Amino acid sequence: MMAKKSMNTKNLLYLGLLFLGFAIISCSSDDDGTVTPPPIIEVNDCEPYTATPAFGTINSEWTAPNEEDRYDGVITIPSDPGGGYVRVLLTQDHPDLRPWLTISNDLDAGGAIVSGSSANTNNELNREAYFSVHPGTTFSLEVFPFFNAPVDDYPVSYTIEWEFFSRVDCFESNDTQATAKKILFDETIEAYAIAGHIGYGVGSFDEQTYDWYKVNLTEPGFIETEVLDMPSDMRIQMRLFKSDGSTVSIIHEWLDPDSPNSNGRRSRIKSSQSLAPGTYYIELHPDFVKSRKSSFDTEPIPEHFNKTYKIKTISY
Repeated sequence: MMAKKSMNTKNLLYLGLLFLGFAIISCSSDDDGTVTPPPIIEVNDCEPYTATPAFGTINSEWTAPNEEDRYDGVITIPSDPGGGYVRVLLTQDHPDLRPWLTISNDLDAGGAIVSGSSANTNNELNREAYFSVHPGTTFSLEVFPFFNAPVDDYPVSYTIEWEFFSRVDCFESNDTQATAKKILFDETIEAYAIAGHIGYGVGSFDEQTYDWYKVNLTEPGFIETEVLDMPSDMRIQMRLFKSDGSTVSIIHEWLDPDSPNSNGRRSRIKSSQSLAPGTYYIELHPDFVKSRKSSFDTEPIPEHFNKTYKIKTISY
């Protein structure tokens, strides 16, 4: 044991001298003996995190026709800053029964995120839906036979499975100017434009539908931000702001002029005149979103659930 302790001490001494050498090498000395510290490397405000898994299974049965079973707060979303989306699958195997599924943030308040039966879907025995979710929210379920099985065939067993798909976005939360995340000029930023449900709907101008970034302009010049890539099921609007909240005059340009509509079209904005040094804020707002849910298996999963947008900001 003593020999091991002595060896550790030597190793520590060696590491200490090694780090000291690195510290000396990392600084340069001028002719007059003045030590110049190494340059400060500027980084953006990306804060990486690991996706949190969340899922659940309910096995139960309907004991009689029209029986309504509800599960309050059964879906609990982790606090992952980027939110994500949830898949809910209701399965049963009686050939005559068509199940109904309701998904809501509050079943007693009226209104629902998803509500309807499996009738006239691709698989009428089962019920499947997807919807976007905000961090830290909870959701409730209600299920019942919409088209009943014969009375004598009850009870009828069913299974509900749900799973949360986290969308890791290291710049979230950045929904307001106050929470804007710093980015650097000439770097490509990749993020999700998914806006999750808090209530039973997502309004076009709800706070979670915005992404804000900020850049530091160190000398007079123009600022330009370009959408390099984006999902095709939305349009992205951009504006430029000063620190005091006032807007900067910009020039807007569509980059895909042959596109039949504005959804999925890349665009660019640039300040209309040279700006003074300072901090400037880029407001990015996905709007005209086709859907923030897939209510039935006849509807596609929204593209922006799984496809990021990419932007780049430059100064000149």
